[in-house]
Amino acid sequence: MDLRQLQYLVAVAEEGSVRRAARRLYMAQPPLSQALLRLERDLGVELFTRTSRGVILTDAGRELVGRARDILHQVEDARSAVQATAPDDSATLRIGAVAGPLSAGELTRPILEAFRALHPDVTVRLRDTSFADQVDLVASGVIDVALVRCPVVHDDVDVIPIAAEPRALFVRSTHELASEQTLSVADVIEYPMLGLDAPEWFSSFWQLDPERGHSLVDTQLPPVSTVQGIQLALAAAPLVVTGCATMARFAPSPLIRAIELPDASPSIIGVAYRRGDTRPVVRSFLEAAATAAAENIALLPNATSSV
Repeated sequence: MDLRQLQYLVAVAEEGSVRRAARRLYMAQPPLSQALLRLERDLGVELFTRTSRGVILTDAGRELVGRARDILHQVEDARSAVQATAPDDSATLRIGAVAGPLSAGELTRPILEAFRALHPDVTVRLRDTSFADQVDLVASGVIDVALVRCPVVHDDVDVIPIAAEPRALFVRSTHELASEQTLSVADVIEYPMLGLDAPEWFSSFWQLDPERGHSLVDTQLPPVSTVQGIQLALAAAPLVVTGCATMARFAPSPLIRAIELPDASPSIIGVAYRRGDTRPVVRSFLEAAATAAAENIALLPNATSSV
């Protein structure tokens, strides 16, 4: 039994499905299933009851999941304590950005510049993330902080909201709605949606599932996890999906139209970090990002500051 197996176990228990856990862990389903089977063989007990709807923890599984969470939290506490002893002048901060500069739009540059001005000796490493992995990379420690698009729901990750901007509806240029400038959520609620390859708490928001009360995703088209994927999928099919207004400015395409959706709940830009991570360099980035966003909020059209 090793830490990776415990991480797999907790993910499957929380998702209730090996398939969803594999997507959350950014790995293929067969290796995850094999790892769980090896864990069960090593322990000599059955941890899950497999059903057509997913998996259900056995008594032994519930016991191990509780202990696994404790162990993983202790490991994370130890990592944070050790990392906190490193002097700031030799630190490296790994920053994720979902969809690159679309993560915070026009605020991305001033946020990074503000942090670099405060810590010129800290090495900053940037990583482009997808909708699927923007949070899990933070939770697993692959990156230290991330500029994300909410909602974010994860037991090991906290998010500080720094700004909110309007959402838009994206359709292909030949769609029957393409000539519209502004629509309401009620106008589009019955149109088939493009599915997003991301945790349900994220994808359902952009697919308007809460407003509809159920999903209306076209399952014939594979879900996508990048802005480029959205553009290609919409160009190929008469589907719709919401996105941040920044996408229309930073990733324009002659094949895609963006339509204002003023009554949709806004897109919240946030900074994600591992819960309990008290390293000074991380805390400094959180403060710098919030301050820079508030001071430069006018750069992000029609946005409001969360500070």
